Amino acid sequence: MAAMAPRDSRTSRQRVVDATLLLLRRQGLAATGMNEIVRDSRAPRGSIYHHFPGGKDELVVEALRAGGAAVATLIRDTLAAHADATVALRAFIAIYVQNIRDSDYQQGCPVGNAAMDVAASSAAIRRVCEEIFAGWVALMAEGLRRDGIRPSEAEALAEFMLSSLEGALILCRAQRSTQPLERVADRMEAIIRTAARRPNRRETAGRTPRRRATRLSRPRS
Repeated sequence: MAAMAPRDSRTSRQRVVDATLLLLRRQGLAATGMNEIVRDSRAPRGSIYHHFPGGKDELVVEALRAGGAAVATLIRDTLAAHADATVALRAFIAIYVQNIRDSDYQQGCPVGNAAMDVAASSAAIRRVCEEIFAGWVALMAEGLRRDGIRPSEAEALAEFMLSSLEGALILCRAQRSTQPLERVADRMEAIIRTAARRPNRRETAGRTPRRRATRLSRPRS
């Protein structure tokens, strides 16, 4: 007797969201159409519009929120597991390295992919991308502040980290190599450690500069 295929316990709505998110990771927003979502989710077209009467935009917003929440949870869990922000960063990037290898360099960041496609076509999708990125930056900045980096610098550094990671993912797919992510890990570790050691400028601004000792010359006899 042939073995029966395992039953998919997800609801049709969840299958649609998951399929949309995977398509966004693989090919971005512009290349993802409703026909592909119907095919990959194995859900009747009518049920998709029942769950998402706003059509593709509403569905994409839902899928991006799900993907954004999953990454936010990963950031929180990684920071909770590692007291040192640089160790947490390397652990987080190691997960991305493994994921992109497992996908044979086919899957990038769904939020980044959507953001590149949507700048002028959908205000709702652009806004949700902006919100998700801002949430990730806030979580990263919290980890940096915990390492002793002052708040204003932590936020700017977190934004730089996110920009570097998003760019590295694109390069990884183009080069079919994880080296760009690994190099980002190396450089960001050095930057974080330098920033954590740097004295606070406000604290040093009020200090009286120490006078250098002047060496007295011996009187000539």
